[in-house]
Amino acid sequence: MVGIEAASESDGDDAEASLPASTQAYAPKWRRTPARSVLLPMTWKEANEWKMQTHNPLREQQNAEIHDLTRTRKHSDQATPELAQNVASHYNQRQDVGTEARKNSPIIGLKRFNNWVKSALIRLYAPLESDDQKGIRILDLGCGKGGDLRKWDQHHVSEMVMLDIAEVSIQHARSRYNESSFRWDAHFFVGDGFRTPLDQLVPAQLLEPMFDVVTMQFCLHYGWDTEENARKMLTNVAKWLRPGGTFIGTIPDEETLFGRLEETGDAAALEFGNDEYKVEFDIRYAQGDMPFGNKYHFWLKDAVDNVPEYVVDWRMLESIANELGLRLVYKARFDQILVDGYQNKRLRLLLRRMGVLDQNVTADGSVAPNVTPSLWEACTLYVGFAFQKDRI
Repeated sequence: MVGIEAASESDGDDAEASLPASTQAYAPKWRRTPARSVLLPMTWKEANEWKMQTHNPLREQQNAEIHDLTRTRKHSDQATPELAQNVASHYNQRQDVGTEARKNSPIIGLKRFNNWVKSALIRLYAPLESDDQKGIRILDLGCGKGGDLRKWDQHHVSEMVMLDIAEVSIQHARSRYNESSFRWDAHFFVGDGFRTPLDQLVPAQLLEPMFDVVTMQFCLHYGWDTEENARKMLTNVAKWLRPGGTFIGTIPDEETLFGRLEETGDAAALEFGNDEYKVEFDIRYAQGDMPFGNKYHFWLKDAVDNVPEYVVDWRMLESIANELGLRLVYKARFDQILVDGYQNKRLRLLLRRMGVLDQNVTADGSVAPNVTPSLWEACTLYVGFAFQKDRI
């Protein structure tokens, strides 16, 4: 059940990376060029200006529908198990088109960038070895079609447990594993790890010893419909993660979601986006007023078809995580992760090898992704994070 897992598939190997020196805001003490001339991510305003450079003034403006903020619902389905099945159905219907077709995707730039971000989080925050030096054990909640298998193969892996609500996705993930020559074991299960205790979905013998890493890529927001489900989901993470283990993931950024609604300039607006992606809310709440169940529908060209998702209230996420013994060690929006990752030699080489950077731009000393302005808006809708479980 991976939010835009279809937009972040990768078959390439990843280079190794060393641990970051700090999680402080970007403030390098050395430069090869003057300050503010390098490594500055494109802002939302700059992206809009870039987009408008090619805007056709003769294009007919689409009339905006005015909605009653307190009464109008564009989608009527509620936060129920049926809604989870709707998400599963969406991903079950998506076919595995193969490597060549993925390379020809109209959003290939976004896919490559998202894959690099996941590789960066893995390389920077997942341990290379387990405490017993027998190889790390990984739990992938919402594994989708197994697009991250090769990323993990760069680590000393002993075993992976992979879970997803979509049966077809699990079938594809298992096939990917079987068609490769990994030297570690992987186990695949169909189930809703967001609303069901993990020990009811996975055999007990696979839950011990505890996992060194739990990863949730582009999927956690599906479990944010109620506080009860959010707690179940995070309990599944914390309960089976060893002390000192790492929890990493990627989710839509709450501040960016609300900020882009405000950027529309319409107090009644329920949606924003462009010809590459769209976010459409059911009801417009002020930030913080609806910490759970604040639903919107997300569309991304060639990847996601108006799937229901939920705004993840970051303060609640971190609060519940802290209650469960998980402490935040890193959080950044994807454009900042590009900046941070560029400082790491191996991740910088991986950026170039994966074709993530716009070489015409980087030649002058700045850093920019090899995506259109419209797709960059979609890329920068997300944040990556890493938590570490308290040591006993």
